[in-house]
Amino acid sequence: MFLNFKGKKKKVLLFFINISLFAVIILLLFYTISCKVTANADDVGPSGKKLIVGCDATYPPFAFAKDGKIDGFDIDIAIEIARRMDREIEIKSIKWDSTYQIPEDLKFDMIISAIPIIKEKEGVIDFSSPYFVMEYMLITLSETDIKIKEDLKGKTIGILKNEKNYLSEDYLLNYKIESYDDIVTMFDNLRNKNINGVLISLPIGVNMLVENKGIYSVLEVVKSNKEFGIVFTKGSALKEEVDKILEEIKEDGTYDDIYNKWFNYSF
Repeated sequence: MFLNFKGKKKKVLLFFINISLFAVIILLLFYTISCKVTANADDVGPSGKKLIVGCDATYPPFAFAKDGKIDGFDIDIAIEIARRMDREIEIKSIKWDSTYQIPEDLKFDMIISAIPIIKEKEGVIDFSSPYFVMEYMLITLSETDIKIKEDLKGKTIGILKNEKNYLSEDYLLNYKIESYDDIVTMFDNLRNKNINGVLISLPIGVNMLVENKGIYSVLEVVKSNKEFGIVFTKGSALKEEVDKILEEIKEDGTYDDIYNKWFNYSF
């Protein structure tokens, strides 16, 4: 039918055909580009983006290197958080700066590394709600007549200087306190019977018991006010979501399972 058109009419028809073809090509290109943008958007969305977590793996059992990978209590907590976000997780080894400064070139969603919550640092970073409260072990020599915590009342116990403020003043009033700069000196004084006991954080205390079987006895495990939090850059939108997940895993028993895996020791 088109071949019956002549002259001016044929030119007009060809013009409209060309316009139509051009419009179809534009629509196809737009559709292709739109598909690519959508695909990329999915890749960076909440369900597709990796959760990048920084961790200083030098503090067992919270985080430590084992068989070429990082393992520990903190890692299990981070993995559970990522699972509940429906996100993959990538753990990156870092050197944590005790000044709490996060270099701008470190691209992390969060950092979990047995980091104490310090109110004075909340001006430069955000903390999650506490995910761990440190416990301290009251330890004495097995060979002494001190068998229960009451036997130590009024006697001298050692504690690290930088940890003294984490324990209740009322609790410490039960003893004569001797402060030390390092663990080795403190335990040397215990073994030489210059002091009657020591208060030491649970992870370190457990290592001492394992490495010196039969030498020490645990009289008590006490809670402190030393709380660990997950660190975010200031104003991170992720903090609220992580806080909610931490609350959930504590309520449904998942936290207890993870805790008991790493801290349920029999003495």
